[in-house]
Amino acid sequence: MEKADKKLIQMYSANLLGEQILFLENQIEGLLYEEDIEFVHHTRVISRRIRNTILVFQNFLGKKNTKKWFSEVRMLTRNLTSVRDLDIQIEFLESELTKIENKNLQPGIQRLLLRKKQKRERCKKLISSTIQEFSESKTISEIKNFVEESKNDNEADTHTLALKKIAYQEIDQRLSECFSFVPFITDPKNIKQLHQLRISMKNLRYTTELFTNLYPQLQNFIAEFKRFQDDLGLIHDYDVWMGELDKFLLKEERRIEKFYGQTGPINFLKPGIQYLIKLFSEKRNSTYNIFIEHWNAIFQNGFWSEFSSQFIISETENEQN
Repeated sequence: MEKADKKLIQMYSANLLGEQILFLENQIEGLLYEEDIEFVHHTRVISRRIRNTILVFQNFLGKKNTKKWFSEVRMLTRNLTSVRDLDIQIEFLESELTKIENKNLQPGIQRLLLRKKQKRERCKKLISSTIQEFSESKTISEIKNFVEESKNDNEADTHTLALKKIAYQEIDQRLSECFSFVPFITDPKNIKQLHQLRISMKNLRYTTELFTNLYPQLQNFIAEFKRFQDDLGLIHDYDVWMGELDKFLLKEERRIEKFYGQTGPINFLKPGIQYLIKLFSEKRNSTYNIFIEHWNAIFQNGFWSEFSSQFIISETENEQN
């Protein structure tokens, strides 16, 4: 690759990182002054986008920068993900309690909500320590310096053939990762593969979004990726819930036995938890059916081949290069 092309691609990646890091900085500032669940959510999402940008353009950011920035941002994502998951679960349980009129179901759900809130309270220290550690890493200032140094006053056109080739290679790789799990999705029992497809679909979406300046028509495809990601995310959430609830009952039974010397009171909690297990099982089945029906429909309509065709580089373009 020509040196001039490398410089232009570095500028393109710097523009992307510049917008992303400013948004991250604003969300972190919000977290410091107001621990709102939306700040947690947006900080986590933008940290994932930044990680994806670093991976895609790692050859143009510097080896040392790539390794350090990716590691620090990944730590931010990982710690805030556990907090965000709790926020979503608490929000769901609070909403569910307002709908349930059967008083026999309420004690179990109330106890589960209590445990989730207790765990969330302990996470406050995790949030503050995570933000402090990330701030001390100087990652934000380092990326901002990189962005500033990569600016070009002449507003050069960064939409080069070399960039188009990177777009094709990176998106094709993410697409291949997605389709490596497709043979397993016809069986709803393949929990692991459905979860891995969700992650791969998210990576495909984030990578594709990096090149919408180059290919504006990609927005329509991205909307479908988001829908698949959301459906698979719900399926995963229900799987997590169902895996947690049986363990919750066992743990509460031990607590009760330790406190009362016998396990009888656990029977007051079981109806509510069994209700949730049944609810999540039904929701998972219906969401899976929606997902697989939509997947088959757009597959048959040639959605994926049409998406891949957006990145074909013409012979004329190759000759001009």
